[in-house]
Amino acid sequence: MIPTLRTARFLRTYLRDGAGAFREEEMFVEVAGERREATLYLPDRPRPAPGWVVLHGLTVPGRRHKAMTRFVRSLAGSGAAVLVPDVPTWRELRLDLEAARQTIAAGAHVLAHRPEVRPGGVGAIGFSFGATQAIMAFADPGIRRDLKAVVSFGGYADVRRMVNSLFTGEHEWDGRTEHVDPDPYGRWIMAGNYLTRIPEFGGMEAVQRGAHALAMEAGRRGDWSWDPVYDPMKADIRRTLSPAEQKVWDVLAPATDAAPADPTLVRHIADAFVTALLETDPGLDPRPRLADLRGRIVLSHGRADRLIPYTETLRLQSLMPPAVDTSVAITGLFAHSSHAGWMHPMDRVREAGVFIRLLNQALAAV
Repeated sequence: MIPTLRTARFLRTYLRDGAGAFREEEMFVEVAGERREATLYLPDRPRPAPGWVVLHGLTVPGRRHKAMTRFVRSLAGSGAAVLVPDVPTWRELRLDLEAARQTIAAGAHVLAHRPEVRPGGVGAIGFSFGATQAIMAFADPGIRRDLKAVVSFGGYADVRRMVNSLFTGEHEWDGRTEHVDPDPYGRWIMAGNYLTRIPEFGGMEAVQRGAHALAMEAGRRGDWSWDPVYDPMKADIRRTLSPAEQKVWDVLAPATDAAPADPTLVRHIADAFVTALLETDPGLDPRPRLADLRGRIVLSHGRADRLIPYTETLRLQSLMPPAVDTSVAITGLFAHSSHAGWMHPMDRVREAGVFIRLLNQALAAV
């Protein structure tokens, strides 16, 4: 796959660790009546550029997330104007379902009135939780007036399947079941938001607080959530819990060297979370909104993703209505928010072709 000029510029900036021909401006964006911090990246080019609003995921660093910063700087290096607003509730690891639509609407309005951005609409890029939320926002005709396309990195399609994978690592596509060692960060997020919404765990506020604290600490530290560095914190929290709470805690946040939890209990807790999620926030399920989609959507996912399995993006593609111009790329070069592990050089060359095709499609969308 031959890179386009924009893709070549993106790759050149990316390989320089985000150093390129653009400038950064710190600014404020009015989002749903609230003043939010944002970073605007503008290319050093004389003519108006395509514009992108970028949504970070559920991450404490927000727009300062290291991997995402390198990506958005590379996007600016390709010749695009890029606006990255902070989403405060997502930085607090709260599943705010209105944030994507409000942030995209505000960001698109800002870009549409910048002289550096060419007229005719902008695009939105979402990562992780923000990816699926951006797709759902695109189903709103009011959003589509100012938005030409959405690019999704690492989104999900089916809440039940996604939550089951967070607990068991199992995921399935086209009759084939696969298994990964699931990233515990997702379980901590789920528990920090919904544990006490499950009737049998309604009094376990200490477990819910502990899971949220672990997720926040992982966000602050930047170390992988499966790293043994968190074991002392897990043990300290566990000592404050009752025996019944410890049983649940050992499913949510086991020590690195702990024996596997009872699979029957794990599945029971996963099913209970699905029920609690959909009863509390039915808007987490994107499927009812997908029929209203129109326009251009580029879907991508890392094959080695341990948080949200790549099969969720394949499922998203299968659910897209005919009115959507959809393309998809599954790449082995990335996991959820970083590079994947070691890869044979020939495999890396093949995967580089997939990644270049993805970039060509994404950058051409606006």
